[in-house]
Amino acid sequence: MPPYASPGQATLIAQGAQTYLFQNESVYVGESSVACMISRIPGIFYPWGISFDIAFSGAPGAFEIDVQTADIDQDSHYVTIASLTTGTINAGNVGRIELPSFWARFTRVKVVALANYATVTMTVLLTR
Repeated sequence: MPPYASPGQATLIAQGAQTYLFQNESVYVGESSVACMISRIPGIFYPWGISFDIAFSGAPGAFEIDVQTADIDQDSHYVTIASLTTGTINAGNVGRIELPSFWARFTRVKVVALANYATVTMTVLLTR
């Protein structure tokens, strides 16, 4: 997926669905992923959560990947609500962020730091 260039391009993700925000891509510091619009789920158990599976193709070095949310799909409205950082991944270079309840309309990830950006790729799978 190319980086998220402008508002109005977010894809809708429905309950039980998955989508890639980055798919085995070289990413740079300051780059944000494509955004997703999270579907509303009617029913007694609303809101259901979302999860992010973040995998690196090798050792990422020092890094910070932020999960950001917004109700308006504009760059200036996205706010960081969780971060995956150095020391929070397993031996396979994979980490997770789980948000058990989710109220915002849009989400994306942003690469704040990634020491080995020239030698590793990143995959981010969003699950609803």
